[in-house]
Amino acid sequence: MYNLSEIARTANKLTATGLTKSQAFKRAWELAKGKALIVKGVTQGKRQTAIDHMKQYDPSEITISLERNTTRYFEEDAIEVVATIHGNSYCVGYLASSVAEWLSKVMDFGTALKGALKQIVGGNGLYYGLRIKAQIA
Repeated sequence: MYNLSEIARTANKLTATGLTKSQAFKRAWELAKGKALIVKGVTQGKRQTAIDHMKQYDPSEITISLERNTTRYFEEDAIEVVATIHGNSYCVGYLASSVAEWLSKVMDFGTALKGALKQIVGGNGLYYGLRIKAQIA
């Protein structure tokens, strides 16, 4: 069952960012149902090695968390995707700036988000990629 008060609260927060009520409620419902997202920046550093290591685990053993990047090296609204396996955490990438722009506002207002690993793509000579699902906690 969906928490309707949390959806309405999230939508009202999004209207403060410049979205219309209609757009805000559509995005809030997307988050409530679970929005599929592509993780960007997975080829930087040792992230490919980390994702390759993740392949040997069951997706239910991998915890995905979305964290605001407070260092702001690249973008003001950056959101890190952190994978945790048996207590060991590693930043495996970032959300696309088009999504992070409005999702960071939701997180700044205090709405808790949870993530889940949907799919690891690539391999066999190609770069690995990640698909995650973000949802209101």
